[in-house]
Amino acid sequence: MKRTGKNNLIYLMALILVIIAFIAFATYGMLDGSKDEEWYPVSVIVENSNSDRFTSFREGLERGAEDYHIRLNVVSTGAFSGIEEEYQIIHREIDNGAKGVIVEMCDSSNYTDDSAVEIGSDKMILVETDVEAEGMYAAILPQSYEMGEAVAEAVITDYGEKLKDTRIGILAGNLKQTAGQQCLKGFMDKIESAGASILWNLSDEDNVNNTFEWCLEKKRVDIVVSLDNDRTEQAVDYLQAQEQTEFGLYGIGCSEKNVYYLDKGVIGALVVPNEFNIGYLSAAAIAGQLREPLSSAKTEKVGFLTITKDNLYDEENQKILFPIVQ
Repeated sequence: MKRTGKNNLIYLMALILVIIAFIAFATYGMLDGSKDEEWYPVSVIVENSNSDRFTSFREGLERGAEDYHIRLNVVSTGAFSGIEEEYQIIHREIDNGAKGVIVEMCDSSNYTDDSAVEIGSDKMILVETDVEAEGMYAAILPQSYEMGEAVAEAVITDYGEKLKDTRIGILAGNLKQTAGQQCLKGFMDKIESAGASILWNLSDEDNVNNTFEWCLEKKRVDIVVSLDNDRTEQAVDYLQAQEQTEFGLYGIGCSEKNVYYLDKGVIGALVVPNEFNIGYLSAAAIAGQLREPLSSAKTEKVGFLTITKDNLYDEENQKILFPIVQ
């Protein structure tokens, strides 16, 4: 009996040692594997990169970079003079060692011009807007057409039957981008079916402040619709400079400034793209392309919310507006 008990004890101790050795080996393998896994340098190129509108986008990028082992460099930029300047920045970053780039093209239509030097599809992910040569690169995009529709739906909800006697002015944003064109089309398709009258429609090419103010003075409107974040901020700035409210404002935006003025009642409704997800998914996509060059990332479209003063503090809306706090 004593011999049997002693044998059992030896067997148990041997089993424990085997388990400990297995755990140690597995742990070492995981640590060694993560240690050896390559971290890819990736540059992010968007216009006016320090703008508040990119806060959630940057937070999504950073979270994705941690999860997918990317060393991010968000290039400091101002307003691009044109697509040529953006090309130069892209190629400079690649020449300086970036293995991949995440890019918002300032001009979708001219991407296939002879002046553009081809960049391999495994090295670039587009964000915010596609290029006209659709399918050339994978892209992480907002639902631009649907967001335009959502702005129109917010106007229709608030004005109802009165809309037929309502005059609307549009700040359309950058119509050189496919996203801008789609957003405007979504808005127009929806609002025209409701019988509203569009008095003017300004794009970035003709929307200097003087032109906007001239339109407001000479062709007075009841509603201004702004179809990107910067144009919404521009309309807010105009309203804040006036002694009395001159028009209702409905728009697209995601900056803290626009959310603040939504809360104050200056903006009637704000359509907010999920910029955190756009950033996160673009980091995941470029990591996948760089680790498996023969694979092909797919273009994905990311959702949005329509937020008013009444639902601003709903839990789900707060998660989209302030994802890093959650």
